[in-house]
Formats: sequence, C-alpha cells, structure tokens
Amino acid sequence: MGGASRPEDAAVREVLAGWFAEFAPMVEAVVARTVRLGDHDLVEDLAQDVWVEAWQYLLRGNEVERPAGLLAMKARRRVYAHYRLARVQREAVTDFQDEAAVVRLASWIGAAA
Repeated sequence: MGGASRPEDAAVREVLAGWFAEFAPMVEAVVARTVRLGDHDLVEDLAQDVWVEAWQYLLRGNEVERPAGLLAMKARRRVYAHYRLARVQREAVTDFQDEAAVVRLASWIGAAA
C-alpha cells in the first residue's frame, strides 16, 4: 500500500503543519539549549527527529491538549537519547583483544583509583 494515504492522515498532516508553523522555533531552541554550542547541524537533525516522532504520535490517534509541552518534552528526550546512544557507541569501541587498548584502559583505571 506504498503511497496510499488514509483520510485521517490528511487531518494529522494539517494539525502537524499548524504545529510546525507555530512551534518550530521553540523546538529548535529547546534542542539548541541542550546540545553542544555551535553544532547547528545536530540541532537541525534532532529537531527534525522530534517532528517525525510527533507525526507518529498523532498517527497513533493520540489527543494532545498542549502541543508546546509535548514537543518540548520530545525535544529534550531526543537530545538525551542522542547523547546516551553516542556514549554507548563510544564505550563499545574498545577492542579488548588489542593488548595496547587493555593496557591503556588499565592505566586509566589505576589513575582514577
């Protein structure tokens, strides 16, 4: 059913377009306050993710009384998820079969102890 859309999709699209017109600057501001300074590309990417999440939320039939609150919460959570994933990926890079990496890790642990 590739490109077919349901009548309710048009209603959701209209609601989301209204939200975007009103709240896009706020979503970017919430994201920008939470990410590293000067990382404008990351701000745009994460803000776009927030809009995709909002679209999916509305498509599931959820009612929203305060869209600004929902979007701000989704923006903060998206940034936190980004950094949490980045930390996990960074931590997973250590190859414990590499003897030099193990020695380096042991020295860091020893220095911290």
